[in-house]
Amino acid sequence: MGQVSIGIDCGSAACKGILLWDGTVKAAAVKPTGWNPKETAKAILDELIVKAGAEGEELLITATGYGRVGIDFANRAVTEITCHALGADYILPGVRTVVDIGGQDSKVISVRDGKVQSFQMNDKCAAGTGRFLEMSAHRMGVDMSGFAALLKEGKSCAISSMCAVFADSEIVSLLAGGKSREEVAGGIVNSVAVRTAALAARVEMESPVLLTGGLADLEGLRMALESQFQLPVITSELSRFAGAIGAARKNW
Repeated sequence: MGQVSIGIDCGSAACKGILLWDGTVKAAAVKPTGWNPKETAKAILDELIVKAGAEGEELLITATGYGRVGIDFANRAVTEITCHALGADYILPGVRTVVDIGGQDSKVISVRDGKVQSFQMNDKCAAGTGRFLEMSAHRMGVDMSGFAALLKEGKSCAISSMCAVFADSEIVSLLAGGKSREEVAGGIVNSVAVRTAALAARVEMESPVLLTGGLADLEGLRMALESQFQLPVITSELSRFAGAIGAARKNW
């Protein structure tokens, strides 16, 4: 017996779930959100229960993220900003800045003791988001793992367009003009880092810095952010689950 707390972070691209048992992560699950966030969230819930062996346990469930309102089996719904701060503090105790690059938005959050001090968000333009990187990778004929491989070369070229639509055209022109895919991939990631740094400049940014979101394991992005911030940027295998962890911790 113990306290079983579940957090479900249903974003525009992926739905993530975490099961905490007496405050410790016992199970994690992630699936593409698809067209029905509620259905996907229920599948996440079922998977967490089986993985943790929590059948028959009393469950406390908090939903967050883009699809949280539709998850009617949750005990409550909470804004993702507070959840990301609380989850990041679990992943990296004492974290002071959270950089989250999601599918449809990106945000920089100043944190103290797991609480939000201030934040800035880009949710008006696709450039600077995970969706922009995925679209760019597709334009170059690779998936995200292929895109990550291109970044390992450490090459780059300038991407001047700050709009996702115009940047797409610029990518085509650069490739047609003889730039390698490695150079263009590096330029794309650098442009995302520049936009993220512009957000960070409007909050009180301090170390340690944790990168969260679905692209947290993209090493080339982490390095580009470090270059822009002039601060170490830390990632974790739990980084993409920061919002879900924070949601689960809200049940305490």
